[in-house]
Amino acid sequence: MLANNTLRVARTGLRSAPQVLGRRTMVTKEERWTHETARSAGSFIEGPNKLQLSQVVPNIEASWKNLSKEEQYGVFRQLEELQRKDWKELSVDEKKAAYFVSFGPHGPRKPITQPGQGAKTLGGVIGLIGATVGLFYWLRTLAAAPPRTMTKEWQEATNEKAIEEKLNPITGITSENYKGPGFVQSA
Repeated sequence: MLANNTLRVARTGLRSAPQVLGRRTMVTKEERWTHETARSAGSFIEGPNKLQLSQVVPNIEASWKNLSKEEQYGVFRQLEELQRKDWKELSVDEKKAAYFVSFGPHGPRKPITQPGQGAKTLGGVIGLIGATVGLFYWLRTLAAAPPRTMTKEWQEATNEKAIEEKLNPITGITSENYKGPGFVQSA
């Protein structure tokens, strides 16, 4: 009973895995390996048109982009077969190629931003902040003068008037030992 449930979960998980993975990666449809790619890549894996790893492996980082999807899949499958052997028998180039094919900057690990994108973004942000500051000061020149009640003389006169009328005698300006500025706000 438990084995049947485990098998059923495993089957449903395998069926839905490509759909879930396809939605969560940055791989485009053109870059994704499909069943058709695997079928058409058969001639690159076996037979007379078989890709020679000795030609591709030494400079795989540079040649990977130039290979067709079928050739990439063929190289992937051949490297997969090589990895089943003892790793001590593999050459350094074969190990590097296996690592590059598995973890290189292609497919879902392809960089989203291009080189120099950070400088362009920084320049755009600085330009936008500069335009905003310029707009702020330009609008300030168009604004009306501050109201007459914001002048220092007016606020000092308001202090004198509050003292004459004994405004807020408990904690305010007319209380004993008051040392605050009163109504004076601007310097």
